[in-house]
Amino acid sequence: MKGGILVMVGMLWTLTGSAAIAQTRGGPAGGPPTGSTSVAAGYLHQFETAISGGGDFRISRAFASADVMGTTGSKTALGLGFAYDREEYTFSGPSGLAAPAPWGTIHRIGISPSIIHSLSPYWRILVAPSIGYAGEEGADPGDALVYGAVISATKTIGPDLSLGLGTGAYRQVDRWRVFPFLSVRWRINDRWRLSNPPRVGPAGPAGLELAYSIDGNWEAAAGGAYRSYRFRLDEDATVPGGIGEIRGIPLFVHLSRTWRHGWRADLYAGVVLGGKLSLENGRGDQIGSASFDPAPLAGLFVTRKF
Repeated sequence: MKGGILVMVGMLWTLTGSAAIAQTRGGPAGGPPTGSTSVAAGYLHQFETAISGGGDFRISRAFASADVMGTTGSKTALGLGFAYDREEYTFSGPSGLAAPAPWGTIHRIGISPSIIHSLSPYWRILVAPSIGYAGEEGADPGDALVYGAVISATKTIGPDLSLGLGTGAYRQVDRWRVFPFLSVRWRINDRWRLSNPPRVGPAGPAGLELAYSIDGNWEAAAGGAYRSYRFRLDEDATVPGGIGEIRGIPLFVHLSRTWRHGWRADLYAGVVLGGKLSLENGRGDQIGSASFDPAPLAGLFVTRKF
């Protein structure tokens, strides 16, 4: 079976963790969560950069997602998120990973239901399981499942500030990872806002972003996060059924434009620092590891909210 699926991790985060931030925002003045629907699509290019030990590589990424949330009463809302990524890696020369081109096209897809319940006008809890599959084209689906859940609590401190803390536990292909996460939404004044980045973008909703409202339609922002994820390799690859991993810290600036009827476009530019590639055999034993130089990136994402 060709094709594969992955739930993305950003700042030790998976797709369900992403949905956690996107969906913990309630109604006005700390009220119960409100219903919403959104779809998004975009393209991100990480430009060619050198790998330690020789060679270089680049990444082209196409992304699409859809999220639906509806209220079931005054205190509870149910959501469902879906995301698909296609990442094409192009390696040139020896990669320093015990294989000249350790992997090619990675498919990532995930599904995550969620439930948000308001305990009071100021406290909300979220429980969000997810399931997905992380793999290169030709990977064995049975060896590439990604699954887990997050639980978080968010407090509305005032009309301009809400803070949340949660924990996630996920099986990433072959190992469990448990991590805490923080969600922030602080409207500092009429112009400035500190929050987690949008779900669509080079970092996903992990990390922090400081945004400045230029006017009612334009916004400029800068932020960063830590990203790490693993994926199963093709059964017929140089390392059959092996495991690939990429880590790094994307730092970015972006310019946003909103229109009527819920349309929004985000133009990104940035760089990935502290990048590292790892290659393991099918048993999870590392056979190659290499860092890569700062990698410039640029992308465009479009979102429609209903």
